Amino acid sequence: MEPNHKKNYILLMLVFVAAVLVIMYIFGLRSQLQEVKANQRNYENQIKTLSSVQNTDALEVNQKFLEKFFTYQITTERYEEIKPLMTDQGFKATHPSGTELPKSKQSVRSSMVGLKPFEYQSSKTEAEFLNEFKLTTEFNDVSNTETVIVKTSLIYVKEQGWKINDVEFVGQLTGR
Repeated sequence: MEPNHKKNYILLMLVFVAAVLVIMYIFGLRSQLQEVKANQRNYENQIKTLSSVQNTDALEVNQKFLEKFFTYQITTERYEEIKPLMTDQGFKATHPSGTELPKSKQSVRSSMVGLKPFEYQSSKTEAEFLNEFKLTTEFNDVSNTETVIVKTSLIYVKEQGWKINDVEFVGQLTGR
């Protein structure tokens, strides 16, 4: 073989080997990418499953609290009904101006309809809700209905589940 042909043959072989190596590298990357995507889908599904269970539990406690707190016939019964759903701090937050519980048995009735909870979960053990609903309060046969927004903060207490840890009256919507 002539030296020129030998150089061309070696160069061609090097290009062929390099091309084979590049192709093998690309296929290796492709299979790794597919594996990573499969793992990602698996993790996303696991996260959705875990968060939906806890979200549902927190949402359920939130709704139960609001129904019991804003639907009552006698004020004292209202506080007896909500106590199991709350932490001590949350229970104190429901007292009017942080004072003692009202002891009167006056005829005050309240009911809520159209609850729309909006959730923000900052961690697996903390969740906050902005709750919008129509609240009807009747005192001495005079009824008043308004759309209110109440913020509830929940924490997850080990072996007890979700508990209301804070309640805040955000405001009312007018013109609805």
